[in-house]
Amino acid sequence: MNDLYNKPPKALTISGKKYRIYTDYRVWMNFEEKLIKSDNISFLDIISLIFVSELPPVDLYEEAVEQILWFYRCGQSAVNDSNGNSGKQIFDYDFDAGYIFAAFLQQYKIDIGEIDIHWWKFRALFLALPEDTEFVKIMGYRSISISSKMTAEEKAFYTKMKKLYAIPLPRDVQDKYNAIEEALLEGKPIDGLL
Repeated sequence: MNDLYNKPPKALTISGKKYRIYTDYRVWMNFEEKLIKSDNISFLDIISLIFVSELPPVDLYEEAVEQILWFYRCGQSAVNDSNGNSGKQIFDYDFDAGYIFAAFLQQYKIDIGEIDIHWWKFRALFLALPEDTEFVKIMGYRSISISSKMTAEEKAFYTKMKKLYAIPLPRDVQDKYNAIEEALLEGKPIDGLL
């Protein structure tokens, strides 16, 4: 589908039948966050989040998943990450909400808190944010690899920026790290904490 010729879809076609879906970017950001952060999200949670009213029948769930992922990828095929991030998380919708809001306001004069934007349009705008927005600079700091080719000053600067703008770990993981650190400092065994 060519986005320039066609309006972005508002429904998914599953076994020849159209099922209306929520298309606002907030729903799909929520979908992405659930996929990334949740250990035990159910398919029912996913389809309840996405479909407006009528849900596809259980025997069509596999096709529904394919269509949901197609929509999430904005009509694109699945591709490997070739941007060198090696799966490293360089942004978080919740943690970076203020920076994302400011970047859209700075670049497009769009107050994304006040309007509904189709997911495909939001992603196109999101991916096109220029380097002079603070949000894109922060993602650059998070993604840069500190190498031996850098000067000592560059290494120190990027190390400081990575630490300053690091995405916090989930609370349970941070608590576990803190408990391990405390046990090590007190000379206690950590076997039960691993």
